[in-house]
Amino acid sequence: MKFNIDTKAYGSIRKTKRWGTCGVILGLAALMGTAQIAQADEVTDATPVAANTASNLKDTQPAPTAENQAAIKQANQAHGSVSLSNNTETLEGAVAKAQAEGVNVVKDATVDKGVTTNLEATQQAQSEIAAAQNEQQKQIEQTTSDYVNQKHAQKQAADTAISTNSVIRAENQALQGAYDQAKDAAEKTQEELKKSKEAVKKEFPDTKITETPKNITVDPNSKISYDQYKQTVLSVQKSNQQAILDHAAKVKKDAQDLAKRNSEAKDKVDAENKVIAAENQKIIDDQKRYEKELTEAEKNKAKDGYATEVIKKFLIFGRENTKNAKLVSVKGAEFISQKKYWEEVDKKGGNVFNVIGTNWDNLVTNDAKEATSTSSGSILGRLAVGQTAVARYEGLDASYDGKKIIAAEFHYMAKKANSQYGKINLNFEGNPTSTILAGTLAGKEGYELDVEVRYFGEDGKEILPVKGKPFLYSVASMNSYGEGTSHVEYARISSDDKFIPINGSKVDRYGDLVYSKTNLEDLDSLGLDKPWDREDSPYAYKGAGIVSTNKRIKFSFGVQTNGQESGIVSQWFAFNTDFKSASVTPPSPNKVKPLKPFTPEKPKPSELSLQTVALPPKPQPKHEEKVPKKLQPPTVHYNDYKLSAQPQIKKSVQNADGVDVDGKYVAKNSLNKWILNVEALPAGRPHTTDLMAVDPTPSDFKPEVGLIKKDNPNWNIGFDQNNKLTIKATESLLKAVNGDLSKAYKIAPFVYWGRPQNDAADYVNGFELLVNGGKDKGGYTRKSNIVKISTPGKKNPDPKNPNNPKDPNRTAIQPEKHNYNAEGKLVDGKAMAPEATNHYISKMTNLPYKGDQSAKEAIQRGFGFIEDYPDEAVNPLEGQFKVRDAEGKEVNGLKMYHVLSKDSLTGSLKKMVEDSGISPTGAFYMWVAEKPSEFYQAYIQKGMDLYFHTPMKNKAGFTGEYKNQVHQIQFGNGYYSNIVKNHVSIPKPDKVNKDKAGTVINGKTLTPDTVNYYEVKLDYSKYKGIEPDKAFIKKGFFGVDDFPEEALDIDQSGIQMLDEDGKEVKGLSSKIYSSLAEAPEEVQKAFKAKNKSPKGAIQVFSADDPEAFFESYVKTGKVITLRVPMKIKKEFAKKGGEYQNTAYQIDFGQLYETPTIVNQVPKPEPKPDPKPQPKPEPKTPIQEVQKVDSVATLPETGDHASAELLLAGLAMAGVAGLVYGKRKKKEA
Repeated sequence: MKFNIDTKAYGSIRKTKRWGTCGVILGLAALMGTAQIAQADEVTDATPVAANTASNLKDTQPAPTAENQAAIKQANQAHGSVSLSNNTETLEGAVAKAQAEGVNVVKDATVDKGVTTNLEATQQAQSEIAAAQNEQQKQIEQTTSDYVNQKHAQKQAADTAISTNSVIRAENQALQGAYDQAKDAAEKTQEELKKSKEAVKKEFPDTKITETPKNITVDPNSKISYDQYKQTVLSVQKSNQQAILDHAAKVKKDAQDLAKRNSEAKDKVDAENKVIAAENQKIIDDQKRYEKELTEAEKNKAKDGYATEVIKKFLIFGRENTKNAKLVSVKGAEFISQKKYWEEVDKKGGNVFNVIGTNWDNLVTNDAKEATSTSSGSILGRLAVGQTAVARYEGLDASYDGKKIIAAEFHYMAKKANSQYGKINLNFEGNPTSTILAGTLAGKEGYELDVEVRYFGEDGKEILPVKGKPFLYSVASMNSYGEGTSHVEYARISSDDKFIPINGSKVDRYGDLVYSKTNLEDLDSLGLDKPWDREDSPYAYKGAGIVSTNKRIKFSFGVQTNGQESGIVSQWFAFNTDFKSASVTPPSPNKVKPLKPFTPEKPKPSELSLQTVALPPKPQPKHEEKVPKKLQPPTVHYNDYKLSAQPQIKKSVQNADGVDVDGKYVAKNSLNKWILNVEALPAGRPHTTDLMAVDPTPSDFKPEVGLIKKDNPNWNIGFDQNNKLTIKATESLLKAVNGDLSKAYKIAPFVYWGRPQNDAADYVNGFELLVNGGKDKGGYTRKSNIVKISTPGKKNPDPKNPNNPKDPNRTAIQPEKHNYNAEGKLVDGKAMAPEATNHYISKMTNLPYKGDQSAKEAIQRGFGFIEDYPDEAVNPLEGQFKVRDAEGKEVNGLKMYHVLSKDSLTGSLKKMVEDSGISPTGAFYMWVAEKPSEFYQAYIQKGMDLYFHTPMKNKAGFTGEYKNQVHQIQFGNGYYSNIVKNHVSIPKPDKVNKDKAGTVINGKTLTPDTVNYYEVKLDYSKYKGIEPDKAFIKKGFFGVDDFPEEALDIDQSGIQMLDEDGKEVKGLSSKIYSSLAEAPEEVQKAFKAKNKSPKGAIQVFSADDPEAFFESYVKTGKVITLRVPMKIKKEFAKKGGEYQNTAYQIDFGQLYETPTIVNQVPKPEPKPDPKPQPKPEPKTPIQEVQKVDSVATLPETGDHASAELLLAGLAMAGVAGLVYGKRKKKEA
């Protein structure tokens, strides 16, 4: 619903339009309009609703009449039929003409086409009859015409055949002559071919002669074809003669060519054998060389400079093999400018090792060209730790076991570097055997670089070592200052790889490392007279070794500083097979080849191809034509047809808008129309003398007679006491029906207007048509189909799906209302706290109307909802009103009126309420659909229930029962809901003063030593079963004692809090406050609301946990007794006087007052004069008690003894009072 606070008052109606949402949405889904109002298993005290909740047109649909039931049972039945005639005039004319021409005409038995049951079938049958008769007519006419034509043609054909036969005989004689000549030519050719073959075989015995038949097509009916055959045979004869001559010449030439080819072939083989012999000698010489080198290596393997085992070098990857190689690319490295690099080298004295170990951050470039040397082809770059670069070389002339290596790739990965710098500087050399110059920042940290070498053959595939022929490579120039020094160059190899030491070398394997533990820079200690770390040095083996691997080459190299400061953390690492020791190159894997033999070419047999011819087929002379005989006359058949019809009738039902509503729901009292439709009466029908229809109206369907007569002027209309409709055709209608019997005639449908008068009802209907008195009078009777409309509200589920909750038939038209607290708990029938809010939720039940097909006429009667609230008991919280649909969405299109009295309604609102039969009491709210059609489509037709949230607050001071009910108006029909009852009761707290013996001493005068045992009754009996809002409970529960602090002292140790069973009350605490201002806030609010104010100090009993206390004592309706002993203060006793005590009960923020208890303490008598006083008159016992304080001054007389007895009695009573219940002490 939308709000705009656009409120207008007229009469005693207040109308409110609202646009935009407002109000407070309660915190439970049940209050959002999407949940059920009340679940089936909830117990409520709401007044039950009668089976029929309608407030207008309340009657239940009567049982159907016997005639109506009979019409339903006999639906679609037909009795009798209408005989139809056929037109045969043209057919009979064709028969007469045929007979006149001599055709035999036979009339067969009449064909019965049966009885048709609808116009379509009738017209189809008539069409078939007409087509059949037309076909018969055509056949007769065609046969007659054909017979006449055939007689004429027979005569012409006979004359033509006689003339044609004389020509045929002459042609057959010429054909035979041509055949004889062709056959003679073929026989001569065959004889000549036989003699020629014998002659060739005699001269050339090896000749292969092939005979190919000459395919000659001959038409045995054609003289020309035989002539052509003869000419073809003669040409074959000539062709064979030429082929024999050509064959003899070719044989002679082939013999000369063969002799020449054999001579040339022998010369070629001799030359190739000369080359093979030379290659074989090389292989033999190489094997001898290998055996000699192998013997020499074995002899020297213990000498310095020689490897400790014979080195067989299958991998050839030295400087000589790579002198033409080029570095073609470096991928993955950060490039360094050549120009800036060499400028730094110049600054450092021209020594590259002084630059390779510096920070290159200022030398970086993104251009690979700038990083490439134009002279050497080397590329400068660097790698961060973990980063990989690939250098590719091409143009190699290296090899492995005889296989050529044309390319190599070096894969570098920076494994370790100076931690501050985190990078390794690299110079990728232009020649792969010079390999790489590497270094990191000078300092105490070394570096390590992983290397992986891949070789590629001419096919582009990687070359890997085979078993028994490992890759061997050199590790040389391994500089070292000695074990543990600041510069030790090393190589790290796999445990699977083999290290081969060189005799006299200081380099050896230690675990996975290859390095020198000896200082290789001290030549004296090495006993050398010249440096060893040069390519041409005879001592180069001192810092070298050899590694053997059976797989792809993988190793690491680097520099260890061993934690010492090093000025140069760099090295030049050259990877190659130029070992610093003698090695043996295995011989060529090629084997000695045998010489090629020479076999001369032998001559091939010659071939001769000749053609043969077959004899021609025999001729096929033409046959002479037969002369036709005279014709026999033909026979034709025809027949008549018989056809009867049962015209179909159909009944339909529509709403006032013309929409088909058969089997649909429509609103009660809505205008609908039964349509009685008779299909077109067929052509060929007999004369119609009488036409009538009977419609047994469904029970409580109210005919609109005026509309019926208006729409059906061609019928005489009548109704009986059961509203059975009988209609008879007028004379004018019969005249129209009989106007042209050769054509079909369509009678206008009869329209039967009326209104359904019941809820939850079915209106089932059919009608009966009688033609010419019907079957019983020799005419035709037809029963129509059955149609049905229903009104919503049934409680009969679909038998195929009885538990379907969305089946509209399961739902009665019954608005529903319930009361909830703020937390969504159902409080129907419950007690309500004073001034509490009733969170009413009411359902406008639309589900029964789902799929409704009512017309605009019914829709315009309107939709409304009435909240008939108890205005004497509650105040509507109109600002919080809201309307939601079953999906929780805001409802549009409703206008809300606050009506102060039904009698003040005027105009359309008054009519809507009066027509609905609803009679609300006092003030009420009314929601009306502003645009009924739009509202109908949005909510009614969709079966969307609507939920009205109408919170109302109980009026201050109201007590007693109050009721609430809602009504809904659908299509102008009224329906009432259940009645929700609640009640408000006021608790009656009480207070009394008792002595120790339990005697009530209200209003008594007490002795100063009397203990006041005040008892306050907190009355919760009126709240039994109450379910208030949690906010109300959180306000707390209190008992307040406005005790006279000027007169009494509370004995905290003697306080008792008991329920009505004498059990100790739990969760209730006591505290004394010096004034109301110090008391809890809810206590202050309650006093202020009642304009009350305690005199001074107050004792407050409060629930520690209001919710727990509510569940234990308030909701269960308990009565709690607070027993508080109070002693009279000595100061007050000395002066005497009156004191008052009033208590209060505070529940849900409301204050309730107990009676005020008044007691007195006697004022002390004046001290007696020293003069003798007259004897005092006798006093009452109470008066004697009041004089206890002065007893001590009296002489020990009988009066004194009496006073002591009285005090003793009071003391005993006090002792007895100690057992009066169980105390609870809680310090303030």
